[in-house]
This record gives sequence, C-alpha cells and structure tokens, in this order.
Amino acid sequence: MRIVIIGGGSVGLLLAARLKLGGAWVHVVTRSAEQADRLQKEGLLLHRLDGSSMPVPMEASPASSPLPEADLYLLAVKQTDLADLLPALSRIAGSARVLALQNGMGHGERLAEVIAPDQLYLGVNTEGARRLSPVAVEHTGTGVLRIGPWRSRKEKDDLVERFVELLRRSGIAAEYWEEIGVVLWRKLLINALINPLTALFEVPNGFLLQVPDILQMMRQLFDEASAVANRAGQKIPEESWQEILTICRNTSRNTSSMLQDLRSGKQTEIEAINGYIVNTGKKYGISTPKHETLRQLIRLKEQMRPKG
Repeated sequence: MRIVIIGGGSVGLLLAARLKLGGAWVHVVTRSAEQADRLQKEGLLLHRLDGSSMPVPMEASPASSPLPEADLYLLAVKQTDLADLLPALSRIAGSARVLALQNGMGHGERLAEVIAPDQLYLGVNTEGARRLSPVAVEHTGTGVLRIGPWRSRKEKDDLVERFVELLRRSGIAAEYWEEIGVVLWRKLLINALINPLTALFEVPNGFLLQVPDILQMMRQLFDEASAVANRAGQKIPEESWQEILTICRNTSRNTSSMLQDLRSGKQTEIEAINGYIVNTGKKYGISTPKHETLRQLIRLKEQMRPKG
C-alpha cells in the first residue's frame, strides 16, 4: 500500500516510521524543504517505548512539490494549515482515500468541499509522540487510532479495511467506527476544557485540578459543550467528565499544544475547538458563554505574542 503522510510533526513522523516498518511504501510531505531533504538523506530515527531506537529509511518532499500518487493520504497537520492543502487535495485520484487526523472539528466540512464524500475519512489518535528533531521522533505512550467515514456508508471499503490491518501489523491499535461523530465530539470536549485553560494560565495540565475555581469552570464548560453535542445528535455520557479529569491527572506534567503554540508565536486551533462549540451552539439556539469567553481571551493572547 502506498501512503503519503502530510505533516512532519510528532504524529506524522511516528505513523510514518511505524507504517514503514509494517511494510508499507511511505512518503512524508513536510512544510520545510530542509526537513524533507534531511529525511531523504538521513532517514528517520524512531525511539521506541522500550527505550531502544531504530533508524528507518524515509522518502520525503516539501509541500511546495506536487503530491506523489498514493492509495491513502494521511493528513497530520494542524487545522490552521489545512487551507493551504485544499488545492492539491482536489487533484488526487478518485480511487484514493484521505484520512484527516486534526484536533477540533469543522475540518470534515472543509475537506468535503474538494474531496468526494466516499473518499474522506476522519480519525482520532491517542498514541503519544514527541518530535525530538526534524528527523527523530519518540513514541511516548500507547493509545488507539480510531477511524471512520465522513459520511456513514453501508458497503465495505476494502482499501480502508486493508489500511486498518496494516496499522495493526505496524504495532498501532486501530479501530474502525462506522459512526465516528461521537468519538470526535468526546475528543473535542477534552481539548476544549484542557487546552484553552492551560494556555490562558500558562500552566501544565495537572494544575487545572488543583484550583477549585478552575475545576468549577471546567465543569461549566463541560455542561455547555455537552448540551450542544446532544442537540447535534451526539450524546455525551456523564463518564466523559471523569475521563477528562483522569486525562488531566495522567498528563499532569504535559504542556498542551495550545500553550506550546502561544509560546512559539503560532496561531492556535481555538476556532476549531471552542469556536466550533460556540458556532454550533448558535446554530441550535444554545448559549455557550464560557466557551465564547475563552475563545476571545485566547484570540487576544494570540495578538499579544510575537508571530513565529
């Protein structure tokens, strides 16, 4: 199977290494020509969970070059980078599939403007990864990669079934979900509660549980988002609240991606996370004042930081 991974960040590099070791033809498309050149010449160094490391030969090219032909294109870039990819994705073969792994929501609608519905799949990844350099990645924790169609389909998709099996052979726990919406919403709630609060107060994840007033705000954010999700047809169970608290505890020392973006002067994904909840709430006539406040505060912090 020919797989093109668009994005040379932590998730993109981890999946590239694992899939290559699993027997796939893999090509990485990176933002910078420098990273692509180094990957092409030096390969990718994978640091595994057991502490060992393994060099993995890798083909790569910069995003400025034409996309190679592939059976499946895996999008491992931020929401804020999607717009630049749309022209190239509109020209892929009708037999190819696209799997999008973005945080937040709204990317399905944007991609569906240029990709046929039966070609488009969305995914939620919980595998832990950390990019050590442009040509080195560390696998930091086991998780699951859940995949489902943008629009529900009755017939099987042989190509995607083969890809799921390839992931499993590559050491990645993969699940196929016919209704991926509830998975996306549950991940959205995790990001909507943890990311903006840690970015606003500039603290690691675990700090949120130490301040009663912050914990109360998290609960209010959860209730607002759950009401919107339920109205949108995705029921959020009460145990999702405990799941979020557990994630805060288990990742207590972690720095959220939104805080990392602010510190490096990059645009955050606030619009695809809390902004999506606010806009969907308006669509259904549901007020989300806490999410709107966080959205505005993070946008202000973006403007206060020097641009990267």
